[in-house]
Amino acid sequence: MEFAKILAKKKYDLVLVARNEGKIYSLKNELESEHGISVYPYAADLSAVDAALNVFNYTLENGITIDVLINNAGFGDSGSFADSDWRKQYEMVQLNVVAMMQLTHCFLNPMIEQGHGKILNISSVAAFSAGPYMSIYYATKCFVRSFSEAIAEEVKARESR
Repeated sequence: MEFAKILAKKKYDLVLVARNEGKIYSLKNELESEHGISVYPYAADLSAVDAALNVFNYTLENGITIDVLINNAGFGDSGSFADSDWRKQYEMVQLNVVAMMQLTHCFLNPMIEQGHGKILNISSVAAFSAGPYMSIYYATKCFVRSFSEAIAEEVKARESR
């Protein structure tokens, strides 16, 4: 939630998405009272299929324009891939990759159309090497880095036309 606090200090209104409804409402109250901004809490498990699309639809339904998107949701797991819980590995890919990709896809075109916006996809130093006993986590972070660099080039090429 550090990013939320930093942006609140800069007077950005915020949409906060997290699984724990209590925590986001607590943070909402703190940030609104300290910084005089509007905070829109949205409780969701982004590892669920189409949860990211539901977040986008929430912003549309409430007339909220997103100027900065920070994709910071994610988790890791350790242990041998062969012995791992398949469902947990699947949920990691869904959250670390698919939700990030879907949120980026949903919000990128409106940002392009409004002529401004920033997307920050949080990766890790894990993106730069193989990670035995954390293979899926490392692979997802590699995807985030590669995807983000590619999208940045696509947007840059579009702007230079």
